Amino acid sequence: MNYPPRKKPSEDWDIGTEGIMAQNKSLKDVKSLQRSLDLSQLDYNFLDFGSSEGDSISFAIQCLGGTRGLGIDIDPKKIIEVRQKGYECIQGDFTQLVFPPDSVRFVTMNHVLEHLPDLPTVKKALKSAARVASDFLFIIGPYFDADQFLKSCGLKFFWSDWTGHKCHLTTQQLQEILTDLGLKDHVMMVRKIVKDSSDSAIHHLNSPKDQHEYNAEVHPEKPFVIFNQPIYKEIVCYVRLRPLENWEDIIRAVKGTIYL
Repeated sequence: MNYPPRKKPSEDWDIGTEGIMAQNKSLKDVKSLQRSLDLSQLDYNFLDFGSSEGDSISFAIQCLGGTRGLGIDIDPKKIIEVRQKGYECIQGDFTQLVFPPDSVRFVTMNHVLEHLPDLPTVKKALKSAARVASDFLFIIGPYFDADQFLKSCGLKFFWSDWTGHKCHLTTQQLQEILTDLGLKDHVMMVRKIVKDSSDSAIHHLNSPKDQHEYNAEVHPEKPFVIFNQPIYKEIVCYVRLRPLENWEDIIRAVKGTIYL
């Protein structure tokens, strides 16, 4: 991916993971930390919202043209896990960033929006991401579009009643939010088709909450149903913020996707 060169960080600014962690302890709040960090001077080219264990930062570097990324997560335990993998991460609410506009080239949101409390908060997160990024946004998350259909079959996806999944964001809702924010230049995709209820992601409707893949020895028996409508496991969305010569390469970052 051909990007214009960034100015190299000076020794004074290149504080690295340990420096950011030390500063975070000495500052009163994360907004002070954000104001103290000039992301462009530090040579960051992406932010990762809700970094969790750091895998999304790795993906951004390997597949999206990321060079140096900064994770933002609300959970202090997750931040420790990210740093243990050698990535940089700070604690904070990514819906209320005070970084200057266009501080980085892109923002990733990898299985994070569904953890937000409601659609207005999702909108705040997307608005925050679009303000701080200059080139594009990358969004991936669980597929919730089929919840009502599966319920009518006495079934559910195991992630659809996870306690932590407070916002069941559908593709239509995501498109409406993006359009309302003026982010009309986006591509919506889906991946991992589910053809029938034998798939391990499908549970009986009465299966307990907060489960993972179906296990016949543990979970209630489920009926076998061949689905008469397309059902998938993940949604993938790319939002273009300005013309990009390598856009076609960017939207092929996740393999096995089809246009919705």
